[in-house]
Amino acid sequence: MGEAEIDIQPLITSAMVYGDPEMFSNMQIGKWLKSQDNALIEDSIVNIIDGKVIQQVSLKLQNVECGEIYLQLEWLPLDQ
Repeated sequence: MGEAEIDIQPLITSAMVYGDPEMFSNMQIGKWLKSQDNALIEDSIVNIIDGKVIQQVSLKLQNVECGEIYLQLEWLPLDQ
């Protein structure tokens, strides 16, 4: 099946800094950089899109012959 580790800190930090994303137009607010220490296929960008904080993540699966996983993470404050 494979494994993948996701660092959600860039998403959390970006969301906390910008507060209410509905006040902003679509824009990039953060980035998780590809490195030898992670399994990213490409840099993972954190954006505000239509008033939501969204992060696209593309990862190579670990401990398996081959495989990739593509995810879209969305920040939802606990008060909603």
